[in-house]
Amino acid sequence: MHRLPTHLRRLHSQALRRRWVTGCVAMALAPAALLVSVQAADTGNPRIYSCIDGKGRRLSSDRPIPECLTQEQKMLGRDGSQRGTMPPLISPEQQARENEERDRQQQERIRREDQARRDRNLLTRYPDPAAHDLARDRALETVQERVRQARSRLDALNLEALKLTAERSALGLKPPSAELRAKTSANEGATEAQRNILRNQESERDRVTQQFALERDRLNQLWSGVPPGSDPAPPATQTTSRPATRP
Repeated sequence: MHRLPTHLRRLHSQALRRRWVTGCVAMALAPAALLVSVQAADTGNPRIYSCIDGKGRRLSSDRPIPECLTQEQKMLGRDGSQRGTMPPLISPEQQARENEERDRQQQERIRREDQARRDRNLLTRYPDPAAHDLARDRALETVQERVRQARSRLDALNLEALKLTAERSALGLKPPSAELRAKTSANEGATEAQRNILRNQESERDRVTQQFALERDRLNQLWSGVPPGSDPAPPATQTTSRPATRP
């Protein structure tokens, strides 16, 4: 059998020892490598955030829960075990301010939408000043007719009251009859009721006049090109509408 030279046998022996040492090291490091691999895989798993909000509801999500930003949230693994906690992101005071600002913005948005809807309705009903003048005159004519009727009825009651007073004066010291007392009482009640009617109709006339004046101020802006829903111009820059004549 042919034997290798001495120097070759020495090199071959060294190579075998290096392979043996490398194998032993690999076997020794295998558990640690496996553990690192498992930990890395577990870290890559999506976390589950869990909390109980202010209304007592238990919430969970794969991302931080907005309803629980003011409190600590648990971070759970896939098996349901707790892996950590996330501290509050904002304080209750900050959350309250954010809620207040969000509510304010929402109310402002609703206000502008309502204003835009009213403006569009105004432009539809009154495309030009002549249409608005005609509507105002008709509305005031109706109310003013009721005022005239109330005044006429009140004048008639006042005249009746004068006649009843004259009848009582003609009796001198004699007591008035039951019929005269009943007529006097009915006249006083009707007079008071008619005065209330007249006051209400005059208030309605003033309300209609003011309503059309405000509409005219806004319409003047819209007719001039102001977009519907925009804030009204300050009173100093508004166009003065033609006042209605009060009888």
